[in-house]
Amino acid sequence: MRQLSLFDGPGSGSEGGLLDAESERLLQSFGAGRLNEGASRRSVLRETSQLRSISRECGSPGRPLPLAAVFADVALIGRVLREPGAPISRSTGRSRLRAAQRFMRVVSPRLGRDPAVDVASLDALLPARPTPSWHSAGTLVAGEIGRRRRRGPTLDGVDLRRIVDAAGERGGGSAVRDRALTAALCFSGLRIEEAIALRWEDLATRLTPMGYYGLTAAVERRGRWLRLPLPGPSADALEALRESVDRAGEEPSGHLFRTSRRPDRPLGYRAARNVLVEACRRAGLPPAESSELRAGCAHWLRAQGLSEHEVASVLGLARVRSVDRLLARHAALDAQRRVRDQLSD
Repeated sequence: MRQLSLFDGPGSGSEGGLLDAESERLLQSFGAGRLNEGASRRSVLRETSQLRSISRECGSPGRPLPLAAVFADVALIGRVLREPGAPISRSTGRSRLRAAQRFMRVVSPRLGRDPAVDVASLDALLPARPTPSWHSAGTLVAGEIGRRRRRGPTLDGVDLRRIVDAAGERGGGSAVRDRALTAALCFSGLRIEEAIALRWEDLATRLTPMGYYGLTAAVERRGRWLRLPLPGPSADALEALRESVDRAGEEPSGHLFRTSRRPDRPLGYRAARNVLVEACRRAGLPPAESSELRAGCAHWLRAQGLSEHEVASVLGLARVRSVDRLLARHAALDAQRRVRDQLSD
């Protein structure tokens, strides 16, 4: 067995296996409970992803074990946390442990189980070491120390346009959708989870406080709503998506990005990630993370003449220092190019 990677191609979803309908309902209930507790949507998405991984690890290849069966066998969860089927990082192992503990606390009562007993039983199955910290039990899980993912590319505006152009090369009914999704991820401050949550009602042509007039998107971050500009290629691709919807005789309402097989359902995180990975592959680039896309967009905005404060406003960043961090690798490359040019003169 192996953990399904976010960096696999579009066919990876079927290889890992889909969860059954009851497990999906339990995940929805878990997500709603965590949101009611005040957890952020990004935290809920991470925890849900780890629960899916645990389900796949407990099952056979291509057949994840239903979550109800997984959490009825605490010893099985302990084995997966101690001995995962594929090498993982220490942080991923800890994330799986936290997700399992929170699932027990939020959902296990619905399954007729005592959360306190299950959590204590799981702790007893895992090794521990003495710790001087009062807030840490010293519980140990499997995982290697260090970075498991390879460093992604440092992108500029040309690279971003190559990715967007490659997103529509497959053709078919989803080409316009894939191009619009990729453009929104490449040329805005939107994260994947924010992009797939967008609805047509969230888009509007507005004048922003920084003086930008054009298409904008309403996004919820840190408990408050922001209206982010959608400059250049992102606005053009979304307008093309709207025209495609109009030509199909449909009303532009509800989610922007929907599945091809069931148009009434919004595109999921993994499917959206697969669209981006496939576009990067067709463009001849390694898979890019959301942070790398934002860094490329920040570099492109700076090349358009925007100040760092304006870039932070476009990307929806609370601090200008975040722009400096995003552009750190670009600044290092620019410095290397200057040195090379001087040495070649």
